[in-house]
Amino acid sequence: MDWLDLLAVQGTLKSLLQHHSSKASILQHSAFFTVQLSHPYMTTGKTIALTRRTFVGKVMSLFLNMLSRLVITFLPRSKRLLIS
Repeated sequence: MDWLDLLAVQGTLKSLLQHHSSKASILQHSAFFTVQLSHPYMTTGKTIALTRRTFVGKVMSLFLNMLSRLVITFLPRSKRLLIS
């Protein structure tokens, strides 16, 4: 794997991370307001599913962030400067 492949992987990871963190953030805010404003929603059991989905979104966001940092860490210093 050469440095161009690593740059492509790093760029892909960054875009996935941005996509997942924005989705997780939107989901978290919408989940909060939906649960707060709709009491019947809480009694249907969907609150647990929504909480799980928010949790999975956060975990995926953290995982992609760590993976992106790991790729950057193992790049040689000269290649890292090209990314920044």
